[in-house]
Amino acid sequence: MSAPAPDPNAQPQHPPGGYAPPTGAPPPAGAPAGQPPATTAPYANSPPGSAPPGAYPPPGSAPGAYPPPGSAPGAYPPPAGAPPPGQAPYGYPPPGGYYPPPAGYPGQPQYYPPPGAYYPPPGQYPYPPPGGYPGYGAPPGQYPPPGQYAPPPGPPPGHVPATGPPQTPTSAPPGHYPPPTGPPPAAGASKDPYAYGSSYAMPHVAPPFPVGASSHPPPLGSYHPPPVTQNREPLWYLGTGIPDFLAPAAPVGLQKVQGYDPATTYAAIMKATFNDLVNEKQLTAALITLDAYKMDALCDFAVAKSGKRLPDHLEKVALGNYGFDKGHFRNAIRALTLGPLGYDVDLAYNALAGFGTNEMLLTELILGRSGSEIRLLISAYRQRYGRDLVDAVKSDLSGNSERMFIMALNAQRPPDHLPVDHAQVTADIEKLYTGSKKKDELAFCEVLINRSNPHIAAVITGFGQRYKSLSKVIKKTFSGNMETSLLYIMHGVKPKRDGQGIWRDAKLLEKTMAGMGTKDNQLIYRLIRAHWDPKRLEAIKDAYKRRYNKTLESRVKGETSGPYKDLLVEILRTSEVVKK
Repeated sequence: MSAPAPDPNAQPQHPPGGYAPPTGAPPPAGAPAGQPPATTAPYANSPPGSAPPGAYPPPGSAPGAYPPPGSAPGAYPPPAGAPPPGQAPYGYPPPGGYYPPPAGYPGQPQYYPPPGAYYPPPGQYPYPPPGGYPGYGAPPGQYPPPGQYAPPPGPPPGHVPATGPPQTPTSAPPGHYPPPTGPPPAAGASKDPYAYGSSYAMPHVAPPFPVGASSHPPPLGSYHPPPVTQNREPLWYLGTGIPDFLAPAAPVGLQKVQGYDPATTYAAIMKATFNDLVNEKQLTAALITLDAYKMDALCDFAVAKSGKRLPDHLEKVALGNYGFDKGHFRNAIRALTLGPLGYDVDLAYNALAGFGTNEMLLTELILGRSGSEIRLLISAYRQRYGRDLVDAVKSDLSGNSERMFIMALNAQRPPDHLPVDHAQVTADIEKLYTGSKKKDELAFCEVLINRSNPHIAAVITGFGQRYKSLSKVIKKTFSGNMETSLLYIMHGVKPKRDGQGIWRDAKLLEKTMAGMGTKDNQLIYRLIRAHWDPKRLEAIKDAYKRRYNKTLESRVKGETSGPYKDLLVEILRTSEVVKK
């Protein structure tokens, strides 16, 4: 008895959980098992109710050839949604093939480090290869098996990627910026986005763990902060890497910086300040060699042991045994313990506190800074004092001075690695020339604050070639704090010297010691802020010697005395490590 003729009006059927393939020819030989056939285009010229070309029965077949003799009832034509003969039903793994269990195969190492251990440094776990990890989930373009969810993005649980150079990501991992878009820098340009000029380049941050460390998790007993869940600014400030100021303190007994035990330093500090009788030499020796990471770990340890912040403890006891230093030793040693970002936050608060505003200090803290450093300063200020730095500046200043600092705090200056737009340079030269005739302060602020350093350098050069020295125009056109601030920005990128403010900073240090009396507060913050970047401090010392024919160390020794002098000299000598 022959099989009943198929009903052309019947609805297509498919097994539960299977994917219904489109009508049309069966898959070609060699098609991957478990993958639905490709969709075919509808046939516009087929008569109603007829099978499309290539369907069952094929056109031109002999009468009675289909269904084949001896076939089981219902075998032909195959029901809609069924796989071709000999192929496993849709939605099932191939014979002998299984998907890995959710927790990984037994014996595989886990992907994340165990509790209490470091996360590996960024970049040591490579990104997944294009198309995902082999053997996990459906290949690209296939449907997931019925009843299973698509695998989550990233490596499977329990999978450790192979070591090797990371693939170029198309999007950034959490806590990092995505790769820059647009054309690459011009040939010969520096690859370091922070570097500008050739005589001095900002060094790369030294992580708090050995460079070249294994990508495997370190042993238990180390400390790691919680993973970052959103994009964050690069933790780079004043030429050095800094710890995350929002991370919680390290639990007692766990190392926050690998290889550094803050208990030893803390014991030396307690011995140097026993019974409030300060041994300044011992205290200086305990703190002077610490970088920003170790200082942060020491401060965490101090709070755990005494319930006091280390800067507050030293402010109380380190008054100095000599009354004539007027607390300068205390101020300098406290500044060291605050770290680069914490000290700038402290300085910003002091610049706006009390009667009047220290606009010169605000100028050095805010103007000429990169956007990432400005945003770090604003975030740390809010975290420390619970107030927005922009609001604090607005409440303390007015007029064009207020507007100038607000423009800088808005952090819209392009990064220095972007190519210079020469048409915009020409337009800015004319804007400055017209602004000088009208004494338009905001025209100068717009150009000098909202342009990259290479762009400003091109404007300075072009303005001098077309008109006259831009610095002379600023001195003639403006006065007071506006003149000082604009010159500070311009001298920070002036191509005639080093293009990086080295010469400018050397002259500012000399100004703190020139004339009657020494401006100790300025001397302290200028030296300590510079010392976090040893290469920059060494460059400043070299520029000072070439400019004034004497060493900066000898000049400081002649203007200070006692433990305060000894501390400043030791700060100056921290840069000598770059010579070795």
